[in-house]
Amino acid sequence: MLSFRDSLSKFDYLLALLAGASMALAFAPFELRPLAWLALAVLFWLNLKSMPVKQRLKLAWVFGVGLFAGGAHWIYVSIHFFGGANSLIAAFMVLLFVLVMALFLLVFGWLVSRFDHLPVSMKLLLVFPAVWTLTEWLRGWFLTGFPWLLLGNTQIDTWLAAYAPITGVLGVSWLVALGAGVLVLLVVGSMRERIIAGVLAVVTTLGGLGLAQINWTQPAGEPLYVSMLQGNVGQDKKWVPEYRVANIQAYLDLMDADRFPDVERSHLVIWPETALPDFYHFSKDDVLLPLQEWSREARADLLVGGFYFNREQNQVFNAIMALGDGYDVEKSLQTAEGVYGKQHRVPFSEYIPFLKYLRFLENIVRLPYDNITQWTGTNTLMVAGQPMRMSVCYEDAYGEEMIAGLPEATMLVNVSNDGWFTGSIEPAQHAELARMRALETGRFLLRATNNGVSAIINEKGKVMTTGPQYKAVAISGYAVPMSGATPYVKMGNWLIIPLMLAMLVVPLVLMRGKFY
Repeated sequence: MLSFRDSLSKFDYLLALLAGASMALAFAPFELRPLAWLALAVLFWLNLKSMPVKQRLKLAWVFGVGLFAGGAHWIYVSIHFFGGANSLIAAFMVLLFVLVMALFLLVFGWLVSRFDHLPVSMKLLLVFPAVWTLTEWLRGWFLTGFPWLLLGNTQIDTWLAAYAPITGVLGVSWLVALGAGVLVLLVVGSMRERIIAGVLAVVTTLGGLGLAQINWTQPAGEPLYVSMLQGNVGQDKKWVPEYRVANIQAYLDLMDADRFPDVERSHLVIWPETALPDFYHFSKDDVLLPLQEWSREARADLLVGGFYFNREQNQVFNAIMALGDGYDVEKSLQTAEGVYGKQHRVPFSEYIPFLKYLRFLENIVRLPYDNITQWTGTNTLMVAGQPMRMSVCYEDAYGEEMIAGLPEATMLVNVSNDGWFTGSIEPAQHAELARMRALETGRFLLRATNNGVSAIINEKGKVMTTGPQYKAVAISGYAVPMSGATPYVKMGNWLIIPLMLAMLVVPLVLMRGKFY
């Protein structure tokens, strides 16, 4: 058994910082998956030391600083290059974001300190994994949530991914955390504890391999041939009025029958988020009506990202509009029929609390004229003969929100514009979590983005068709509508969260009267 000091050294904090930063390498685009276990194992190992609560909190926070600095530094691109802030202010804002997000790890440190007197094996196999999972869950919804860098996403290509249709991504996070505890126990535990740890590793692995053979959903009709248009419109030109015609033409060019014949023979063609860089009402005559005519002649439905303006309520929505035989542009503009608006808005981007009181910041960073309104209407649209669950931008990061509209919807659609983070690792991370949504729901996910990563993802979370980033291209292929419901669609997080709470209660019951 290893022995530990009564308090932490500066090296321990440095080790925690580096471990947190290295965990970011387990996510896309690096995909060094074993680091998910190893990095967390370092945090667990350090938390076996006897230390005051303040040090345990600091240790967890430092680990979080490393994680978010390594995995979410891409917000600098949006703030500096497209938000107008100079490099120093942008760097300061990123630092502030990292330091604040790392505060969520204080929950881990504090809860772990409540179980300081438990045996090592209970800490590593019950308490630490459960507390880590609960910390991720809290981060995913508190103050609108930031469900990025959830540990389970790193396992989208491993045997643990097969648990996602049952437990969701949080359940996979718990299994990774359990694996980290197993690794530590194999080093510090007694022979009996090492055997238990080894058995758990084998059981969870075999369980994942077995679950991978189960098909939770079934085809609900003939495959659809679909096309996603990736216009590769520069973010620096996207909102400039002088480039409006050229920006829209970039997408119209991708529908040219001679250059892209696959688009014309598609059942469904999808333009990405705000591909139409203005209000649908302003583009009715020169864009929407011609597109409606094209869709009817080609017998293909269209989904077009843009802004829907509710004249009566004076509200603006980041939206998707459906065009085709089942919809009429004039009616849609008046009644919002065939329109989906974004329900989960990006704080301090699409809406800013107390915006009218913050206008003094205009000389530092560009602020929007007004807030985007939260959509309260339908989350599914009938296109290509199938009900499809819509999402805009990072809405597909929220697993429990995406199951709304299921199992009625047979397919998932996500339109996004990761051009805000051009050249960074964010687009790859976003595509990775989109794959998790497809796996959790047992549905194909059609993903159209401005400059990548656009893709057709199947019900197992595998990328079937994709295209290169930062290139104007039409991505075409077959997608199968699916029926049925995975356990996660039926229960959401109501399975994994009570299970995690039970993991904390069980050791207290078993050890009642044996400590304190």
